[in-house]
Amino acid sequence: MLATIPRHFLWRWALVPALCLMVLLVATKSSRADEGAAEAPTAESELPQEPGFFDVWGKKIEATHESIERYILEKSVKVDDFFGSENAPGEKPTRYQLRWRNSLRIEHDGTVKFGPSVRLNLALSKINDRFRLIIAGEDEPEPATQSLPRDPGSPGFDRTTPNTHFVNTELRYDLVRTPALKFFLGAGVQVKLPFEAFARSRLDYLHTFNDTTIVRFGETVFVKNSDLLGETTEITLEKLLDRGTILRWSNAGTASQEIRGLEWGSELSLIRELSARSAVTVTGGAYGNTSSSTIGNNYRLFALYRQNFLRSWLFYELEPELFWHRTDRNPDAPTFAFTFRLEIVFKGSSLGRPAL
Repeated sequence: MLATIPRHFLWRWALVPALCLMVLLVATKSSRADEGAAEAPTAESELPQEPGFFDVWGKKIEATHESIERYILEKSVKVDDFFGSENAPGEKPTRYQLRWRNSLRIEHDGTVKFGPSVRLNLALSKINDRFRLIIAGEDEPEPATQSLPRDPGSPGFDRTTPNTHFVNTELRYDLVRTPALKFFLGAGVQVKLPFEAFARSRLDYLHTFNDTTIVRFGETVFVKNSDLLGETTEITLEKLLDRGTILRWSNAGTASQEIRGLEWGSELSLIRELSARSAVTVTGGAYGNTSSSTIGNNYRLFALYRQNFLRSWLFYELEPELFWHRTDRNPDAPTFAFTFRLEIVFKGSSLGRPAL
């Protein structure tokens, strides 16, 4: 039977367990090292030892990461100083956070796809503490099915349908910022030809029913290229089952002049915190459009394991998923895919930093 399967199919699928095993072994080694560090030192440990290969390279990687963080902070401070006031009230610092993700996706037919994504959040406190500059770029493997919008009203993030391979910038101004209510105005442009400008307003409201149950409501109104109006409504209900376990029901619907009907999606997730550094999420979702004769056009079942390992700024994710499409007549056969992600976080603040 194996002789009938293409060779490229076999080695690509063999890559999945190999990657998983390698990452888990590294994470286990890191966990054991942390436990060993907490134990009382022995006589042998007091003897000087030559640094190993991984120790040397670990220090080099750490130094490189710190150097990149300082470089990004210097550029961020220069931008804030150039547009801001020298006598900004409150002496609030310039802050930033950058997330760089790399995804490796293996499809059911053995196809391997790779792509990065970057998201920078820059607080321009010297201009105004309520201003934020968001720069996002994504070239991740195109998802095979729908998912809930990650950032409604922002091109590339605003639809339940797959919409990837973009770079956009946005300037936000927070009008209201409280623990229960947030409201901001934003405007930006998607960097592509022809350019796509957009503006939006977003309202987020959090209501607490009791100590274990909350509901989140989000409303986004957006306009693209001055003539394409739209809005997205989001409702999320969360229930704390026990310490470290959350049941979440998320729903979203988008109506716009550029799409027919109402695009909607609904996901039910069980989130479990395994430790201070790891968590797992199991999610089932249904997605569709009111213009279709079927209730749901696409279905998705996936699990996401996220682990912080080796360094506080380094994460990996394992995501197996099963999805299928339903037509007016018969549903398609379920399709499987597996995604491995590596995420590096850079962040910095000018608070306590020496002047340039």
